[in-house]
Amino acid sequence: MGLLAFHFDLVKLLLSLSHSLDFTHAGLLNHHQHVALMALEVGGAAGLSPEELIQLFKAAIIHDAGAVTFGEKQALAQFDVENPAGHCRRGAEFAAGVRVLGTAPEIILSHHDRWSGGNPSGLAGSNIPLPARIIHLVDRIDVLLRPDAPALEQRNAVLDHLEREAGSLFDPDLVAVLADLAARESFWLDLTSPWSGERLLDLLSFPALTVGGADLLELAGLFARVVDAKSHFTYTHSRGVAAVARFLGKAAGLSPDECDLLEVAGLLHDLGKVTVPEDILEKPDKLTPAEFNIIKQHTYYTYWLLYPVAPDLPLARWAAYHHERLDGNGYPFHKAAADLDLGARIVAVADVFTALREDRPYRPGLTWEEACRILQHQAQSGALDPEIVDLLRTRREEAALP
Repeated sequence: MGLLAFHFDLVKLLLSLSHSLDFTHAGLLNHHQHVALMALEVGGAAGLSPEELIQLFKAAIIHDAGAVTFGEKQALAQFDVENPAGHCRRGAEFAAGVRVLGTAPEIILSHHDRWSGGNPSGLAGSNIPLPARIIHLVDRIDVLLRPDAPALEQRNAVLDHLEREAGSLFDPDLVAVLADLAARESFWLDLTSPWSGERLLDLLSFPALTVGGADLLELAGLFARVVDAKSHFTYTHSRGVAAVARFLGKAAGLSPDECDLLEVAGLLHDLGKVTVPEDILEKPDKLTPAEFNIIKQHTYYTYWLLYPVAPDLPLARWAAYHHERLDGNGYPFHKAAADLDLGARIVAVADVFTALREDRPYRPGLTWEEACRILQHQAQSGALDPEIVDLLRTRREEAALP
């Protein structure tokens, strides 16, 4: 399988994963794609080199990663954001240490900095990184555009608003660059076009930027932090599932590369939970049927967010099938034993075990013995693979699990 030997297209990888950042109460908004598209247009017109444009894209496509709850995202939909520094700082922290992202953390940290100064960063004017200034400008364009009217009918009002803020909120030179670009109707039509993704790829048509399995692992860690931050009950859940899955893969005799892929699958298994409101994730009482239906959607979204990342690898299946059952009574795909390979079975056991050991809104974390009894019961009832459950139960000391 060779995860570490595999190479991934970084642009397409970030495009796919960034969709997870755009779910709100209103559904999928494609905000990050719109911001990246406009940023590349402005950056190109401002004379950025291909290498600088790639760096601009890396930051733009995940710029609001630090806004993890639906409430935080809703607050960013206002033109004048109250205390934007919080999500900027958290987003920079999430991106820190992901080597392939380069200078993205410092760009994300300043992407709401005001041109006139008074920013938590201490920066003002041309001392604010140029990519951050570009993202700030185009980010507010996407906020100003209303979905209930054609973009072309709104462009004059949007440009007037930006020009009033030139020299205060925004770099006046960039506002002038934008005004020239905005004379093209296509600039606005690209934002509502079903082909905006293709347009974005066209703007990044220079030689493909490929990354390896180690880079994928670091990026998976970033998105795991975003997902787990939605609830204080799950703040380490994805990392726990990844660690248990990796251990079980090794104990089951899988290759090092397969164990790497299991770790990625564990980190990203709950990626689709970005679609679930926090009041459901943290509800202390039994979920209503309607609320449980929303929960059931999360693995469906995990699958389709991950499938484009590595269509030739079982990553999407291993990550998304963790609520399927061997007897076919799981959700949302109702896969049965014949469709659930070893990797998928391992992640399912790792997820249940890790969840049982954690505090949840409706109960405290269980002891090792209590968790193992439940795992054995689920294996006997046709949900989990009994051999994987026994592997975990009998290797406690070797696993060094709490």
